[in-house]
Amino acid sequence: MNRFLKASSLLLLITFFIACKKDDGASIEPPRDYAEQYVVEKAEIEDYLRTHYIASVDEDFNVDLQEIPTDGDQVSIWDQTEYPLQSKIVTLDDVDFTLYYLVLLQGVGESPTRADGVRVAYRGTTLDATQFDYNPYPETYPSLAGTILGWQEIIPLFNTGTYVDVPDSPDPAYFEDYGAGVMFLPSAYGYYELAQVNIPAYSPLIFNFKLYDLNYVDSDGDGILNKDETENGIDINDYDTDGDDAPNYLDIDDDGDGYSTRYEITISGTNDVYDFEDIPTCDGGTIKKHLDPNCF
Repeated sequence: MNRFLKASSLLLLITFFIACKKDDGASIEPPRDYAEQYVVEKAEIEDYLRTHYIASVDEDFNVDLQEIPTDGDQVSIWDQTEYPLQSKIVTLDDVDFTLYYLVLLQGVGESPTRADGVRVAYRGTTLDATQFDYNPYPETYPSLAGTILGWQEIIPLFNTGTYVDVPDSPDPAYFEDYGAGVMFLPSAYGYYELAQVNIPAYSPLIFNFKLYDLNYVDSDGDGILNKDETENGIDINDYDTDGDDAPNYLDIDDDGDGYSTRYEITISGTNDVYDFEDIPTCDGGTIKKHLDPNCF
């Protein structure tokens, strides 16, 4: 069970994801070829997974990863079965990448999309165990859309926890049963050629994280939350019903009929929009009216 301490340091004044946000710094050299660089980094990451073990996971799901000593009998991250190593195949610039991760706890709440606000505690290190960022007590809900690609791919695989605030208790409120894990990212899903403080260019990254809570977002302001701008099993980036190369969650006219989605889902005679589940179909139609180009 994790308990939140009250704010007591400048750490809580630093914007969440300082190290995880996208960076606009200039590169020193032209970026390397993704495919060629990934061959090198995939070998580095997989070697790490085969030569390190999970030394401990505490009650707050903080994980300690250590190198297996010479002649040691510890079971590697790769081979251990308590938290089976999992992977997700993703594609960037026509190159397929494998993102490895561990599920320490799935969580019992909701899952964010890649563009929702999240409250996440985390510790980030490079493969040589250099810590480059640490935020154990997050208090804000920045959008995943503003973080590195690896976070956008892995965090939505987990669920939030439950907020517990006991009335009249002197103890602070806390979250329990939250999603917790570890992700191992090639640099293309981190900062790639852009060096950061304590992160050299082309560095694979490790994050131990805990997903406490989320805020659902309506990125395009059309009255429909990002989570409803897709179908089950389809990433919001890949759901584009009118084929205009703008995914629905960033498209104010989802069916491309020249009438805005917000206009089409506004309740007649009011300024209010329908709840998503109540958006009607057109007469004789089978899909919600904002997705039907023949209905406005």
